[in-house]
Amino acid sequence: MTSILQFRRAARVVPAILLCALAGCAPRRAAIPPPQPTDTTPPPHREVAILFNSEPGYAEVATQLKALLPAESYKLTLADVESETAPQILGALRTRPALFVVAIGLPAARIARDQFKGPVVFAQVFNYQELLVDGRTVRGVTAMPPLDLQVRDWKKLDPKLRRIGLIVSERHSDLIVEAQRAAESEDVTIRHATSDSDRETLYQFKRLAPQIDGLWLVPDDKILSPAMLHELLNYASSHGVRVCVFSDALLPWGALLSASPTTGDIARTVRRVLESMIAGDIKTVPALTPLSELSVRINEQVAGRFGLSAPARGSWVVRGGR
Repeated sequence: MTSILQFRRAARVVPAILLCALAGCAPRRAAIPPPQPTDTTPPPHREVAILFNSEPGYAEVATQLKALLPAESYKLTLADVESETAPQILGALRTRPALFVVAIGLPAARIARDQFKGPVVFAQVFNYQELLVDGRTVRGVTAMPPLDLQVRDWKKLDPKLRRIGLIVSERHSDLIVEAQRAAESEDVTIRHATSDSDRETLYQFKRLAPQIDGLWLVPDDKILSPAMLHELLNYASSHGVRVCVFSDALLPWGALLSASPTTGDIARTVRRVLESMIAGDIKTVPALTPLSELSVRINEQVAGRFGLSAPARGSWVVRGGR
């Protein structure tokens, strides 16, 4: 038995001696490295709280995100911030110093900003500027799907589309340049205006209406309201302006098509941002990470009224390259 052990030890040592000889050195002795202990301690779980509103779209994103974060790596807590148990759950979460917070929707994001001190990832927030607090690690996901994908499918449906109107608040003036860049590839021009209220938005639209074929609505509750949207969509229909909206819920009001993000794309993008932040790559993560997918739905009655041939499938998903 002793000779067998000696042979095995020699078999481990000889290669090391040969390598050293080839390098032109002579080891003083053939040292046998001690066996390395095996670490069987499981890696620590990352604590993540997913806060969301009770609205169906927000809850669905939270549920899909939970499914994307494996239980063996994450200790997850989901909290509907509008539920009766929310104060108790949030109070317990605030005692966890290593907590990462994901906030879906503006009410949840405001709670994350005001009640927690750790890193925050937000999604489904269009007016996000108030969340970027000095001294805080806050990153987000864009609320709108890619504009180039939107205009591309809009143009497929409406080949005669040449001029699109875009009305934004001053804080979102950067969307004008982004929209112009997206429209150029489809031989479409952007006629734009800024607004600071829902009534001014309606006024600006009526001013632009004779100059445009279509109107691109953005989900800015600072310059939109339900009553104004009803009036705007009625006016658009009677003046031959085709409207692209940000929610399927506005299609029955007279819009031609809706272009909205998918819950799966939001969840996957949030996961990528969260994982980068947890890995310590915060400096490489932009303030807003773009989405890469959108859901398109057509109002067939409005399409027929404008003489457009809607695809047999009433809705579909468009994916961009990454």
